[in-house]
Amino acid sequence: MTTLRIVTLAGDPEAEALLAGRLGAHRDLDLVLRCVDRVELLATIRGGSLDAIVCVGVPAWLDRQSANEAADAGIRLVGLSDDSMEIERLKRLGAAILPSDVSPSSIVDSCSVVASEAPAPLTSAQPRLPKGKIIAVWGPKGAPGRTTLAVELAAELSSSEPETLLIDGDPYGGDCLQILGVIEELPTIVWAARMAAKEELDGARLSLDLRRAGRSGPVLLPGLPRSEMWPEVSDYGWRQLLTVARASFRFTVCDVGFCLEPADSSLPGAGEGRNRIARTAVREAERVVAVCRCDAVGVKNFLWGFEQLRELGRDDDVVIVANRVRPAEQRALGDLFRKHLGKRPIAYLPDVPTEFGRALQAGVPVREMKRGSDVTAGIRSLAASLGARIPSVGMMARFAGTAS
Repeated sequence: MTTLRIVTLAGDPEAEALLAGRLGAHRDLDLVLRCVDRVELLATIRGGSLDAIVCVGVPAWLDRQSANEAADAGIRLVGLSDDSMEIERLKRLGAAILPSDVSPSSIVDSCSVVASEAPAPLTSAQPRLPKGKIIAVWGPKGAPGRTTLAVELAAELSSSEPETLLIDGDPYGGDCLQILGVIEELPTIVWAARMAAKEELDGARLSLDLRRAGRSGPVLLPGLPRSEMWPEVSDYGWRQLLTVARASFRFTVCDVGFCLEPADSSLPGAGEGRNRIARTAVREAERVVAVCRCDAVGVKNFLWGFEQLRELGRDDDVVIVANRVRPAEQRALGDLFRKHLGKRPIAYLPDVPTEFGRALQAGVPVREMKRGSDVTAGIRSLAASLGARIPSVGMMARFAGTAS
């Protein structure tokens, strides 16, 4: 009989330790590794020459991505448990179930005859509401105002649609929390991606564990506490997080990183490397808002960076926002974008650093400081183009600066 190469996972550490001793002494088994975390498991799966995974109980870190990769590689997943909840979770992951006191010979037989089975499709626990919309906000290097625009857009959308989520998805270090003046610690995308990968995240959990940015602001999901933590957001978990967001919120605004170049990573679960978070968000989004800082350097960076959006196949779904524009330059800028990109900006935001500075100091969006400003008018126009139902604003309210 061919020797089976297996690894064990410890949902019950004591039981796993006893079983590992028995398995290691079995002549038909080669116990390759006793995996203690997700990184070791994924590395072993991807290393090849593995026949089966024996799971004693269910470790908290065992997720659908690991089960999917094992099934794709033809690796059997065998679960040992007598607990009904653990058995149900193992079955959802595609595992063959054996009692916890099973003999090593029975495990060998199960690993030999049980074909690898893909995890069962996810069934959404979300109510059957109209499909939500993910809006990725991207801008090239050089501080185009991407994060500020994402915050302002989310605030405007939430004023008419309370079910709005703002995700700080910049893997190089996000600032949404600071711009909105939030000082308490909140769960971040690291937490949310882990929960989503374990199928334990839904809209109710997001709304309960997070907080709104202001009385009528969006639900805020902060970004990485430190930029070097990006590997902790798995590719699978990030995709599942976006899926939950779309099913749970009418609008999800995601501030993404500037760099869209693929960068393969050797880290398990990291997919296309650090930039995969932005690349995935752009691919998954229904609409992409591309922000350009309208000076000579900003326009050059934008035109070059826009080609990366096209490489991701998102040209038709992209709307351009020209930021920091002088009124006399609007026509010339529109012609320039039309010539090089085939489309004009959908909104022009004025260069008013004083307004943004006051809002930043107060920790609120500009619309809360000066609702009738040209900045707010531009954001309202953008929000309306993305599908928001924005009430009309009277001329006198605009002049008075009190438009809601």
